[in-house]
Amino acid sequence: SSGINAEYGGRQTLTYLQRQRSHAEVTHSDPMAAQRNMMVDIKQVKNFISQLGISKVELEEEEVKQILESLVFDGFVCRTYTLGEGGKRMTFYRAIKHQPLTSGVSRVPCGVCPLTTQCTPGGLVSPSSCKYMKEWLEF
Repeated sequence: SSGINAEYGGRQTLTYLQRQRSHAEVTHSDPMAAQRNMMVDIKQVKNFISQLGISKVELEEEEVKQILESLVFDGFVCRTYTLGEGGKRMTFYRAIKHQPLTSGVSRVPCGVCPLTTQCTPGGLVSPSSCKYMKEWLEF
């Protein structure tokens, strides 16, 4: 268990990504340059959280990835892949400009889930074992 409150860590991470986006939009007139400069990787977010001092222990990259992926799932952040040196796939995240709608149907977890194609009743990923589906149904 990490020494960070996941909800608070998520809010702080989202604020960081939104600031990155705003800064990139203000400093770059070229939209492509702005988009490149608003993207951050897991290491940058890990360093940001470390500098904030909001965690009692240093977070592992996997824990930071979980925070970022929950923001992707919730519709606040998008994930982008690029090829780095040697063809290695690199993952970057950026804040989405418009916040998601919060009405019932627009928040159905399946609509934004990256695992929808693997989701089957009784499968490893399934509606009955999906924590996001359970939370949505309890709403």
